[in-house]
Amino acid sequence: MNVKFSEYRPSFALSPFVQAYYTGDFNLYSEDNFVQSVVPNGCIEMIIHLTHDHCELIKSETWGKSPEFTLIGLQTKPYEVKFHDMVQIFGIRFNPEGIYTIFGVPPSLFTETFEDSSDVLGIAFKDYCSWLRESKSIQQKIRLTEDFLLKKMAANTKDFDYVRLATETIRKHQGMLTLEELVQNVPISPRQLQREFKRRFGITAKEYMRLSRLNAIQHYMQGSEMVNLTELSYHAGFADQSHFIREFRQLAGTNPRNFLKHRDHFLTLPVHKD
Repeated sequence: MNVKFSEYRPSFALSPFVQAYYTGDFNLYSEDNFVQSVVPNGCIEMIIHLTHDHCELIKSETWGKSPEFTLIGLQTKPYEVKFHDMVQIFGIRFNPEGIYTIFGVPPSLFTETFEDSSDVLGIAFKDYCSWLRESKSIQQKIRLTEDFLLKKMAANTKDFDYVRLATETIRKHQGMLTLEELVQNVPISPRQLQREFKRRFGITAKEYMRLSRLNAIQHYMQGSEMVNLTELSYHAGFADQSHFIREFRQLAGTNPRNFLKHRDHFLTLPVHKD
């Protein structure tokens, strides 16, 4: 395995908005052009590079070095990451509503792409990153991160958020509900919900349901050496196996059997349901 990855859960106060903190050492053997395909997980990834070498990402169909502090928006299809040397990072995985609640920034600004976090989040974020790099232990990094996020959230307090309730409901059901069932849990009109969801996140509620359902599938695959695809498609709420395979291919870029056969080629970060 050419990747070393460790994940840490946030505090109770931040758990509705932050999925996890994590550290990653990528391309441990310093292979040139080491490429991994990242399966979308319905989250926003904030990557803080701890080494001089960065990964490369594709923007406007061209490979380029990722920013020092990279904000990867919601993705609805797999994307590739390329490494030329070993890269070490500290990451924060946000639920989509987390970025909006904590920083007041709608994720629709960088859907299906990536941006320099400093450009999106401002000078205070850049200062935080400098302090983080100076921290000697993962415990110090997490304490610093929690203090920073809690202060930003306190300064950005909002009224009750119906769109946040919608995303939480979708994750709670692992995407296995209809739009009609969703609006029964969210006290605004279906049209208003769909319009605001798209405006806020840059994807539709239905697309977010599909991402959440893929996460449930990823959890199942990671927890089992022998995967029964017929059983999996049934438990994931698909009408038949062909529908399951078609949707899996669209989101992961390959069919389930090939994915299972070549797991090391894929970077999968399934999230926790609320």
